[in-house]
Amino acid sequence: MSHRFKKATWAAFLFGAAIAAQASAYTFKPEVVIGPGLDTGRTPYHQNWNRTLSADTLYTLTGLYYVDSTYSITIEPGTIIQGDTAATLIIARGAKIHATGTASDPIVFTSRKAPGTRARGDWGGVILLGDAPCNKVDPLIEGGIIGGTYGGSNAAHDVGEFTYVRIEYSGYRFQLNNEVNGLTMGGIGSGSTIHHVQVSYCFDDAFEWFGGTADASYLVSYGTTDDEFDTDFGFSGKIQFAFGMKDPNIWDPTGETNGFESDNDGTGSGDVPFTSPTFSNVTLVGPARIDTMCANLPTGNKHQYAALIRRWSHHKLFNSALLGFRWGFSIRDQGTIDCATGTPDSCMVVRCVSLAACENPSGSASVHDESRWAGVTAWYNASWFNNTGSAARLPSALGLTDLSDFNNPNPVPATGSELIGSACFGHPYLDGFEVVTYRGAFDPALPMSQQWTAGWTNFDPQNTDYNPCVAGIDDAVPGKAAFSRSIPNPFNPTTTISFSIPRAGLVNVDVYDAAGNHVRKLHEANEPAGATSAVTWDGKNDTGRSCPSGVYFYRITAPEFTDSGKMVMLK
Repeated sequence: MSHRFKKATWAAFLFGAAIAAQASAYTFKPEVVIGPGLDTGRTPYHQNWNRTLSADTLYTLTGLYYVDSTYSITIEPGTIIQGDTAATLIIARGAKIHATGTASDPIVFTSRKAPGTRARGDWGGVILLGDAPCNKVDPLIEGGIIGGTYGGSNAAHDVGEFTYVRIEYSGYRFQLNNEVNGLTMGGIGSGSTIHHVQVSYCFDDAFEWFGGTADASYLVSYGTTDDEFDTDFGFSGKIQFAFGMKDPNIWDPTGETNGFESDNDGTGSGDVPFTSPTFSNVTLVGPARIDTMCANLPTGNKHQYAALIRRWSHHKLFNSALLGFRWGFSIRDQGTIDCATGTPDSCMVVRCVSLAACENPSGSASVHDESRWAGVTAWYNASWFNNTGSAARLPSALGLTDLSDFNNPNPVPATGSELIGSACFGHPYLDGFEVVTYRGAFDPALPMSQQWTAGWTNFDPQNTDYNPCVAGIDDAVPGKAAFSRSIPNPFNPTTTISFSIPRAGLVNVDVYDAAGNHVRKLHEANEPAGATSAVTWDGKNDTGRSCPSGVYFYRITAPEFTDSGKMVMLK
């Protein structure tokens, strides 16, 4: 039997969980609310101390949770953080985050709602701010709805580590055209460590960079409403190995939904530093992931270009596979066009890219936007660029293994794919990138189970229960009795918790308050099987201070045995 626990049911579970006659195994985590409290919306909360979130606790993030300057938040591998409505984690300029998951124990930010009921925009997202260069002076993040400026002169700024992390069902809409992205990075610098991050089902962009110099790698954008990778305000980092996949039934209802979007957000050459990201080895799958979808996208959809580059952006893209979008490239504004055509090695570069877009935009003789720039097709087709796909073609033209199942994609190039052996790494903009022989994000020599996405990603988060309580008989456990109880109850000033365990081993006894906060560790020692053991609680916390009257719960964990009970202290 499986149950999902929210804060309101935590006490009921602890009071009702008695195990007798047979040993049962429970896997659950006590829930702790962090921030200003449930249902507080945009209420600010300031963490002005160093804090660690542990994997043995299920956290609910509430309010606009700021980690203030000079302080840090450390998140252990395997930690689950549920976002309440509008809840957003903001690492302020000068603060740090140390979120270091692993391939086997990723950190997960997700919706607080139960499996089957989650939706894009259930909560805010994660925002990292720093003092690396951008082309604005102290800009406000997300239109000023969320406090916090960013940007400065420290190109080597270090926001900390954000690795092996999933962000699911983010993008809360604070107001029209003002949603939080999955991962927003404002002015974070090259000292930061960003890799192995998946953003799924976000109501806005998956990843957006506003200025800064931070590199990133191994990124996944999955089922988001707006763009996959959006760069603005002078961002100049390098990104290698990234995968994006669109849901054909979801798009930005108020704008344009593209794969790449890049904008210097200026009107002239004085807006420096220029937005100049360099991407290599990206696989972007648009809304028409299989051939039959090309002519059957939903009526009124706003899916558009594989890449939209504008307003003096110096965007660079190499060794990538773009497929299933309605149209190809839209290069807009004279400054961007001049950048693309200045020299063969100019500041706007697209090289060794394989494109399979479904159709020509209105007024164009190719899949590219010739209404904005009549020369875009000739530019893209230049022989020394080694690009393919200005003519409309179906997504199968790129020969990926199997994209039919949205919840189980296999974008590895199959035998015969034009992506195999066609990469190019001679360009100076690619200095420092890992050299591989293939286009796109995935090694054609490896099955999907051995790709960089293996283990830590989740392509079906809707059906994942992040705090199950699973009760069942373990056939390997001997049929010895196991129990726990506290006497007296209610108590003043002490109560004794007695227990026996079915199998010898390390036993922990902990006390929690009614909100699920840890109060005191009473016991941590090896105990024999079958014998009755006892520990006494004197109503004090780990610092030795007396606790107030109220309801408390004990939790016992041991090999093959977990039990809990309710205690009432009356003074």
